[in-house]
Amino acid sequence: MDCRESRDLMSGAVDNQLERVESSGFFEHIEICGSCRDEFELEKLTKAYLRRRITLVDVPDDVEKAILKEITSMDVSTVEEVHSNRYAVNNLLQPLLAVGIVLVVAVVLFLTNMSNVIMPSSPTSKNNANGGSSQVSLSLVESNFQNVLNGQFRPQITSFTSGDVAKFVAQNAGYIMQLPAVPAAQWIGGSVSSVDGQKTFQIVYKMGETYIYIYGFSKQLLDLKKVTLPADCLNTLQQQKKFWTMDAYGDVQVVWGHGDHICIMTSNLGKSDLAGYLKTSNESPTQ
Repeated sequence: MDCRESRDLMSGAVDNQLERVESSGFFEHIEICGSCRDEFELEKLTKAYLRRRITLVDVPDDVEKAILKEITSMDVSTVEEVHSNRYAVNNLLQPLLAVGIVLVVAVVLFLTNMSNVIMPSSPTSKNNANGGSSQVSLSLVESNFQNVLNGQFRPQITSFTSGDVAKFVAQNAGYIMQLPAVPAAQWIGGSVSSVDGQKTFQIVYKMGETYIYIYGFSKQLLDLKKVTLPADCLNTLQQQKKFWTMDAYGDVQVVWGHGDHICIMTSNLGKSDLAGYLKTSNESPTQ
């Protein structure tokens, strides 16, 4: 299967509507094609976000009849040519309505509230008394994690293995680290940005409705007072131990130092599960 065939099947794969043979060929292709895999994951994220934002309402009978009449009067060959997808012929009504709704809602959301559609590549900025900006705290990482749960995280890379994302972080942020191995992860996404000239990174593991979110930043941001962390957290880090806490939503957070940067992990998993995953990386398992 080539990329063109993969893109023809993309929507069906996202909606789990492919036949067994088509599904097998599609997923075999995206295992070796990074661009198609990224497109697939981003389409899944977009549809998941839209599902959370759209409210279903009853359509008046006269409106429904008018839409159905218009669609059934269309030339099937024209539809096939436009979509280049046989699903538009075999199942004309559902794809047309679905694509139309997704496009309209996506455009409206993009124009009216872009910050809600795409998660910022760097954390929300805050001003402090010293005139600094872009503070990072446990509460802000907590907020970022809620955006992940809401489907607003837009990774720059997605992969089925943590090694690919770790390589991406090393190449683009300069942080050499072995990420935790999470066999149950459906995919792993990563993004790199900067705060006050210092590279930062975000990593997300998706396991059904369970997620692990990691935010990493340079220790220099602490020295420059651009980052704030609780005093007990800083004391724990100075002892080269992990700092464990729980955020306002009941999600577990753990902070640790690695080389010249600090990682903050938030998850709706339990502490014992997270501790087990951390032991699979080259991070110290000290609790």
